Amino acid sequence: VLDILLVAFLLFNVYKLLKGTVAINIFLGIAIVFLIYRITDALHMEMLSTLLGNLISGGAIALIIIFHPEMRKFLLMLGST
Repeated sequence: VLDILLVAFLLFNVYKLLKGTVAINIFLGIAIVFLIYRITDALHMEMLSTLLGNLISGGAIALIIIFHPEMRKFLLMLGST
């Protein structure tokens, strides 16, 4: 139960931070790509699954660069509470 509450709190704060910014559209796009990757992996579509897996693994650095201002705000918000 505590785990679910902590995850809900974290997701709510991330949503509150991203709401009204362009970053929410980028985040939703990344979430859709990840969802498609999980579906193709479950259906054993090897080529598409490998391609999306490589895109996701290489995109971790891009996420840090794209979401740098939002991550900074979020960490400052966590530190102030």
